[in-house]
Amino acid sequence: MDIIKDRYTITELSEQLSVTDHTLRYYEKEFGICVPKDERGRRYYTSELANLMYQIKNMRNEGLEIKAIKKILHSENMLPTPPPLASENYVTTVVPAEVSTNSTNFKQFFDEFKNEISANVAAEVSSARDHLSRELNKTKLELGACVENSMRRLETKLDKHFSEVDRSLAEWRDRKKKSFLRRFFK
Repeated sequence: MDIIKDRYTITELSEQLSVTDHTLRYYEKEFGICVPKDERGRRYYTSELANLMYQIKNMRNEGLEIKAIKKILHSENMLPTPPPLASENYVTTVVPAEVSTNSTNFKQFFDEFKNEISANVAAEVSSARDHLSRELNKTKLELGACVENSMRRLETKLDKHFSEVDRSLAEWRDRKKKSFLRRFFK
């Protein structure tokens, strides 16, 4: 794409790329692209963002899935890294109740601290396991749909091929039958 301007509005870029405004907003959301806004709160695309949107559009036109495009763009460091799985809800603060030299208070404090950290780690591991499980199931479904689609296309091609073979055989038989009859009645 020829970048003529430093900044594009969403309408200008969508016209340049021959896509809808909705498509650009969808790409922003799916790929985690932060598009700056002007004083009036309207999106504007820099030349780098315009080129990125152009690349995404081209990859989609070539038939690549969103997931594949994400992997490609991440591997080329063209997208921001996804946020970590860790939730911000688990913040461990260390605030001693009182300053004391009593070793039992220290021991109790560190036992509570250990239990809190263990609970937070267990919650994060559980959250990560659930997230991975959902992602695996989603990938399994996508893969199944992909295989089904490929099988349907293959079956269609095979049906077409065998129909063509049957037609060719029928024509060949007719020709042979006619030539046999001609030789017989001559």
